[in-house]
Amino acid sequence: MGNPQWHVLQVRRRFERIIVSRVGECAVDAYLPLRRIDRPANTHSIEVPLFPGYVFCKCDAVRVRSLWRLPGVLAIVRGTDGIHVIPEQQIADVRRILASGWRVQPCQFIERGRTVTVEDGPLSGVTGILEERADKRLLVLSIELISRSIAVKIDHLSRISFRPGVVFPIRNRLYDTLYQRYCTKRSA
Repeated sequence: MGNPQWHVLQVRRRFERIIVSRVGECAVDAYLPLRRIDRPANTHSIEVPLFPGYVFCKCDAVRVRSLWRLPGVLAIVRGTDGIHVIPEQQIADVRRILASGWRVQPCQFIERGRTVTVEDGPLSGVTGILEERADKRLLVLSIELISRSIAVKIDHLSRISFRPGVVFPIRNRLYDTLYQRYCTKRSA
């Protein structure tokens, strides 16, 4: 096996768990992040996919192409800029956030913002975008390849310190130029 990296499979919704077991049968490391939802009418909670319709798998480029044949797999996700892998750090950050036990919510995709890295606490080492509003503070983790983000509400009283994080790579200069022109035209 070559250089294993994290790839994303787009799958039929509600088939995510089946795909994970089938990918595992192919001797490939599969990951399906789940979040717990409390049902108000019942005393039990359920686990649902954090990114519905997507399954992460760690394998080389040759093996990921063979997963295309699995029933329920719709596509191997590829970015418009040629990037088709997810950095190991982003998968580790998702795992760390879920393991912290803090409530995680999907949110609108956020590509830019004040990038920070959490220095201490249960989210130590997690890099994301800090969104501060009057009543709450959110740490947002964005997965650009699938254009999805998740947010963790951080209490203002929590003893969590931040340091400026690395700047996420932007898509490309052409995209930025076109976006700036679009914003200028809208504001005029």
